[in-house]
Amino acid sequence: MKRPGIIARQHAARLRGEQYQVGEGVRAARGAALKMFDLRRQKAEVDQRVEIARLRLENVDVFALRAELEAALAEQADVDSKLAELQGSSVLMAG
Repeated sequence: MKRPGIIARQHAARLRGEQYQVGEGVRAARGAALKMFDLRRQKAEVDQRVEIARLRLENVDVFALRAELEAALAEQADVDSKLAELQGSSVLMAG
């Protein structure tokens, strides 16, 4: 013999289950909306990275970097010439 409370609970559970049943069209629309949300969030993150990179690039002083490079290249050439001169004189001393 079934108790009335059990039947009521079973009926309530069945109604709750039916409450969450949706059609395939609704599921597809929800999936598309979630995908669109994810893509928009990803686009916002990428846009922010691009903006940060653009600002960093604008802040770089190209002329100062070029002057620094030319100074380093001149110093490198000076050291290379001194090194070659020293190696040449050591060969003469050894010979």
